Amino acid sequence: MEDSPDWRSSGPKRLLPQLQTKVPGIRTWGKKTAVVIDEAFFVSLVGLEPINHLSNAEIARFVVGYEPTERGWGLVRKQVVYTSLDSSVKALTGGTPLPQKQFEAQLCRRLRQINPDHPALLPREQD
Repeated sequence: MEDSPDWRSSGPKRLLPQLQTKVPGIRTWGKKTAVVIDEAFFVSLVGLEPINHLSNAEIARFVVGYEPTERGWGLVRKQVVYTSLDSSVKALTGGTPLPQKQFEAQLCRRLRQINPDHPALLPREQD
């Protein structure tokens, strides 16, 4: 496990309900929904299907990056990706789960960093 934002959890809990509530209403007005997300979150959207033209899309995703400036960090537009609500739902709720062994190995590595004497990491006595 890495020390990074939990996109796979926060996207479905926070962004998805907003999209499911707002996109249909805005769509009836003949408008698009704009969403600004950073590159790391965008990369986590597994299977997001882009649409080639704004006129066929429901959502315009403005993907931004961070670059140092003289006064700190600034947002820089990297790309605009047009999508549908359906594709967004699938990308936010989908994903490929880790194999159990890989998940357990990552968990043990993290536990060793936090607490090397954690009982889950100690050898078990044979019965």
